[in-house]
Amino acid sequence: MTALIRHTNWYGFNALVLENEYLRTVIVPELGAKLVSLFDKRNQKEWLVGPGSRPVKKATYGAQFHEQDLSGWDEMFPTIIACPYPGPGEQHGAPLPDHGEVWSLPWDIEQAEEKLRLRVQGKALPYQLIRTLHYTAPALLEFQYQLTNLGEVSMPYIWAAHPQFVCSLGAEIIFPPHATEVCNTIPASWGWGEPETRFNWPLATGLDGQPVRIDRIGSSSQHKARKFFLMPQVRAAWAGVVHTPVRDWLCLEWDPELVPYLGLWADEGAVNHESVAAPEPTTGFYDSLAVACEKKEVTVLEPGVIQTWTLRVRLGTHEEPFPYNE
Repeated sequence: MTALIRHTNWYGFNALVLENEYLRTVIVPELGAKLVSLFDKRNQKEWLVGPGSRPVKKATYGAQFHEQDLSGWDEMFPTIIACPYPGPGEQHGAPLPDHGEVWSLPWDIEQAEEKLRLRVQGKALPYQLIRTLHYTAPALLEFQYQLTNLGEVSMPYIWAAHPQFVCSLGAEIIFPPHATEVCNTIPASWGWGEPETRFNWPLATGLDGQPVRIDRIGSSSQHKARKFFLMPQVRAAWAGVVHTPVRDWLCLEWDPELVPYLGLWADEGAVNHESVAAPEPTTGFYDSLAVACEKKEVTVLEPGVIQTWTLRVRLGTHEEPFPYNE
């Protein structure tokens, strides 16, 4: 699939545009290879949230993610929330930052001709992560990942996508039909009970005993948020976001043998300035690498081994049917 790559500027940072007839994607290598735009030309729709009034700045290593501009799509690796590294070897106990570390590190450009290939090396742990972006169909953006353990001992890790899709006009999150239960993974102060409190999906009973559609994204005026995971024994291969009422849609697709878990961050103005939804295919259950290792629900890479996986993002307009049964 023919695509063009050109240079541009995004809030003072050098950026790259990957573009074809249907889609335009903007990436900022210096900002953790963040995707700052995923634009569908057919309906003039921007899918990723912008920075709003927050200043755009380069994150220092170890920064708190919520103190940044909260725009776009970041990579989370090798953990989601801060924790001590639980793996073996000299790095055992090393502090892993909030959101992982690759989102706050600059990535190097290895290829920028039709495919955009970027690379980053670990700071807290010995690894190399490569991500290649290209269009494999007119409205399909593919992310190819290649992770190498450069150390001498096994390395447990969590990788998770963190795409903050704009849902200000309302949206519905679509999971596969066999996904019928989720659990909360954030503190009770967020209003969803203690971690691992379970809820039926998509129609749950809230802590107040009232029914609530947890698959719907509401107004940012609510100042609420939730982080759920599918139960670890449930394997999903896709997740969708359908805007309402227009029914434009987006679908993430992956191999559940390589990416076994699925989280969902839904922010209705609690942290971000707009309502956003982030379906998060991931390699661990749940946000803390230390907890995932304790639960034995985590991916482990042996020394010298290369692991690859793929994430596909398929975009559609209201004129096209959602690719899976809703």
